[in-house]
Amino acid sequence: MKYLLGIDVGTTGTKSLLFSEAGTLLGSAYRAYPTAMPGLELREQDPEDWWRAVVDTVRELCTDPKVCRNVAGISLSLQGGTMVPVDEHGAAVRSAMVWSDKRCVAQKEAYLREVGDADTMYRKTGWKLGSGLNANQIRWMRDNEPENFARTKLFLSVPDYISLKMTGIAACDMSDAGINQLANIREFAYDPQLLAFAGVTEERLPKLVRSGEVIGHLTEQAAAELGLTTDCVLVAGAHDQYAVALGAGACNAGDILIGSGTAWVVTAIGDAPDFDSGFAQSVAASPGKWGTLRSLGTGGVCLEWWRKNLAVGPDHEPVSYTVINEEVARRRAAEDGLFFYPFSGCATQEKSFRKATFVGLDLSHDRFDMARAIMEGVAFQIVWMMEAFKTKPSKEGLKLAGGAAKSELWCQILADIANLPVRIPEVADLACVGAAVLAGTGCGIYHTVEEGYRRLAVKERLIQPDPRRAEQYAELRKEYQRYAAALGTAYQL
Repeated sequence: MKYLLGIDVGTTGTKSLLFSEAGTLLGSAYRAYPTAMPGLELREQDPEDWWRAVVDTVRELCTDPKVCRNVAGISLSLQGGTMVPVDEHGAAVRSAMVWSDKRCVAQKEAYLREVGDADTMYRKTGWKLGSGLNANQIRWMRDNEPENFARTKLFLSVPDYISLKMTGIAACDMSDAGINQLANIREFAYDPQLLAFAGVTEERLPKLVRSGEVIGHLTEQAAAELGLTTDCVLVAGAHDQYAVALGAGACNAGDILIGSGTAWVVTAIGDAPDFDSGFAQSVAASPGKWGTLRSLGTGGVCLEWWRKNLAVGPDHEPVSYTVINEEVARRRAAEDGLFFYPFSGCATQEKSFRKATFVGLDLSHDRFDMARAIMEGVAFQIVWMMEAFKTKPSKEGLKLAGGAAKSELWCQILADIANLPVRIPEVADLACVGAAVLAGTGCGIYHTVEEGYRRLAVKERLIQPDPRRAEQYAELRKEYQRYAAALGTAYQL
């Protein structure tokens, strides 16, 4: 019997799952680590924390000598856009600059002066120019920490740092390479113009690999630290959004995953990139596929804001989600002319706005009518956003993961508004599942990622749209969008 490890090295912590080759989940382990904030909009981490978390979680899972001897492969789901410089011994020269760090304002301005308009960055890397991410962070080091810059042998991100620790080879998968903003993802190569701006040569950067490609065997030192053997291989993983998509079974063109957390993130898998959309583009974890990603930044925040501020019970505690679902199921909201527009505004029209709004609030409405309007409003926005994607949903419908997937009511509302089936994978740690699929495929245990997904036995709950409600919502969507256009004009005044 062979075993697989799927590991998610995230921003707040690392989680590892252990599977048998037959697809049985044998255990999970988690370790958190801090993010330092040494100044305004500065975010840093100790890269050794990532490695210690990987070692600790693997050792917690692999206590049986038989398992330790037979872990065939490891693969990773990863936070993207975090930069760590290392010296000739692989030790960090300074703390890692996290993807959310915004210190590189001057470097963004330098890019616009020296390279051209921001669209050049997007058209090459799939990610828009900002005041963070690796290209700007490396340039920041060159401008502000010249001694550290000179001491650095390799400028790495999370996948290549962990790869170096495990195999002695620094390798970055293509789904992460784009967000690092140093490579042309359509050419599968580093871009000379971007490297010149950052001030580095290709020799100071990791090897580029495809998700699912074998990077190498564990070194003797890594095997000893992890409690495994040098027969175990590291397989190139994927950026967390694409590992989650793979873990949810979004493997083929037309598969769309909606992740519902603080933000609601839509990831659409297609046969080709869609740069004309202006949305983030990446090489997907599935071979030959591309991913388009767009986020509704406050999708989950909206309901939590309502719950904490407008749904406090007699004990001064927020009303439970059980009560919310029971009460909201008896309300009509949009059918009664009550609409909600999320805090991140309407992101699908020319006159966008950044304020939340209720429209059509009546004295007959109560707080649970407002809650239903929030659920409907987020679903209206997500469906509207998807209309702008080149990739259209397949007949299999949408996949929904995250907090909203726990609400049968919200799932039904989404299915009715989209007029599509909604499939809910019943595994919480989909990023680790996706990584395990890549590990098994890279090892040759599974022939395809689709087979790996099936073998890992991720069960799904299916929500079918109600034809009558879907027809009603189709008309209500027109009303929702008409109000949005008017609000966009009002907020521009």
